[in-house]
Amino acid sequence: MTALTLPDLTDFPGIALSEADGVPVLLAPRDGNTGGGIVFRVGSAHETLATSGITHLIEHLALRGQVLSEAHLNGQTHADVTLFHVAGSTTDVVTYLNDVCTALRELPVDRIDTEKDILRSEAEGKNPGFGGHMRITRHGARGFGLVGYGERGLDRITTDEVLEWAATWFTRENAVAWVTADALPDGLDLRLPAGRRMPPPVLTDVLEGSPAYLTGLRDGVALDSVVPRGNAAHLTSRVLQEVLHRDLRVDADLASTFDVDYDLLDAEHARVSVVVQGTEGQQGAVAGALADALSGLQFHVADDDLAAARAGALEELAEAAAVPSADLLPSLAYRIVTGRPLEGPEQVRAQVERLTADDVRGIARHAWASALWYGPAAMDWAGIVPAPNWSQVRAEGRKFQRIDAPDVSLVLASDGVGLVTPEGGVTVRFADCVLLETLPDGARVLTGADGFRVVIEPTLYSGLGPSEVVLHVDARVPANVVVQRPPREPGDIPVAEPPQPAAATKGGRRAKAAGSGGRPSVMSTMARVAGLWLAAFVVLGGAQLLLSRFLDFELRLGLLPVLGLIWASISIVRARHGKGDR
Repeated sequence: MTALTLPDLTDFPGIALSEADGVPVLLAPRDGNTGGGIVFRVGSAHETLATSGITHLIEHLALRGQVLSEAHLNGQTHADVTLFHVAGSTTDVVTYLNDVCTALRELPVDRIDTEKDILRSEAEGKNPGFGGHMRITRHGARGFGLVGYGERGLDRITTDEVLEWAATWFTRENAVAWVTADALPDGLDLRLPAGRRMPPPVLTDVLEGSPAYLTGLRDGVALDSVVPRGNAAHLTSRVLQEVLHRDLRVDADLASTFDVDYDLLDAEHARVSVVVQGTEGQQGAVAGALADALSGLQFHVADDDLAAARAGALEELAEAAAVPSADLLPSLAYRIVTGRPLEGPEQVRAQVERLTADDVRGIARHAWASALWYGPAAMDWAGIVPAPNWSQVRAEGRKFQRIDAPDVSLVLASDGVGLVTPEGGVTVRFADCVLLETLPDGARVLTGADGFRVVIEPTLYSGLGPSEVVLHVDARVPANVVVQRPPREPGDIPVAEPPQPAAATKGGRRAKAAGSGGRPSVMSTMARVAGLWLAAFVVLGGAQLLLSRFLDFELRLGLLPVLGLIWASISIVRARHGKGDR
């Protein structure tokens, strides 16, 4: 890819296309404040796991110099694009866009560490949730799957990498700008490095078979499917919404809320996703209802549902056609920079009116065949297979038994590492490792491109020392995927003890002896603490009684006994349970 292909805007009257310093600029006037922005075809899905966070970091660096007091301005990093936008006076827009481009040409790299700290603070409390888990399960640790990991590369990204990433992706060939004006405003300076037109994020799929399911979502069910992009898929998502409204809300009170979304992925694919929140006591039933709805659309589309979906789509198009041209500029800039077709409302209307029930059934078959489900229980009854929990090939090499679980082994192979359990194995080959997290105590965490992870804690395996792990792993993994984590507190390093011998039961089976597994039970610890407090009250109460009866003396210790008991209780808990257990 080289330069950006400029579009034909015939279907969008009132919008003109200009150019500033090699960057395409969309123009359309409006009353009131002036708006403007610039969008780049680079987002978090373009990164690797080891560089995750670099685009967001550059976005922050580019905005450091912005001090406009009256203007509304912001920057955003999405999976496929990064954009900067502002609304204010014309002078505000010019100043903002000029400053962003100046910063991208000459990044304030002296602020990298500060901005990293800010990004880490922003990430605290954020949880990718079940959606992130589904993305990893489908896409692995690449592309759109990276949303499930957070910005894990921040600790290792170097200044040189930041500068190279900016010079490669934030270029004039990879950008589109817009200003709500009838002509380029005076003084606009969008000079950016020369580069090339960049591709969309890679679309990966590591599911070994589909439809597939995950279990553990207690409050309802979620669905993620990849279908051919286009108006047929968009209309099908609307038909599904009509069916679910009737089946889950009107005919039966199964769902408190539900959402059906249609999102573009690349030039050929789109994502149809559904999230249903079950009503109290009906969480298990919503999975069956959603499965019935989508499965049924493969064979039959009710005329009323198709008509309602079509009417909704046409109404949305009519609203878009009535919007002032200037309000369309951000979405048009996004479509141009990402290579989406520029279809005007009338052109889309004609296509939607031609779509038939056969088109909907065809998309429904794609959605069913590619579906990844996440619900409260297994869905084998619907012909859906479990999503893979184990690697297809087990690692072969030196084995180290886990001290507190002898049927689990860590494997150090010549080409990777693996974890073997009675249920299955997880393998990460060095050639496929996309992230190696290292700790000073010798622990290592390897993540493969398929999303599987192997955690190596030397303290948990018999005969395995930290130096042996370091020698076996570190030299075999490329340095550019290594993230060095800070030291842990001693109490955070796991400790394993061998299980106690099992005691024979009357039935001939063997059961765990009390306290086996290497760690005291919570109940036994609570019993000890309770016993301590009971004994203290008996002793102190008895002493008080004896002193008052025989010596006519009243013992007054205030809060000292209580504070002493609290301290002793905490000491018992700390002694019996490490910090990692609590």
